[in-house]
Amino acid sequence: MGKLIVVTTRELEPGYRLAGVAMRATDSADEASAMLVELLGAGAEGDVIAVHEPFYDTLDPQLRRRIDSLISPLVVALPGGEESEADGERRARLLRMLWQAVGFEITFDQQGEAT
Repeated sequence: MGKLIVVTTRELEPGYRLAGVAMRATDSADEASAMLVELLGAGAEGDVIAVHEPFYDTLDPQLRRRIDSLISPLVVALPGGEESEADGERRARLLRMLWQAVGFEITFDQQGEAT
């Protein structure tokens, strides 16, 4: 059975620990990248690896291509939460995350019905 593993900052670590999430904490994007490579090499079949978005955004393009080609584990960017987003930006981010998880775009109408 898969599990959720979070790669995030030391500042956000206590909240994830309180939630009971398996995690790795660092304050360096380079170290986060190394942690991610280690997790991918450990055979995390069925796992979801959520990477703090500012770290995810700095990943090497070759590593990003590797992540994009994987079926499992699923690697997603975890919103950093530092800045406020407009509703449209938040919706677009959620749609991208759904597309990555499901493999095709799902949209919702005003009543919340899938289209």
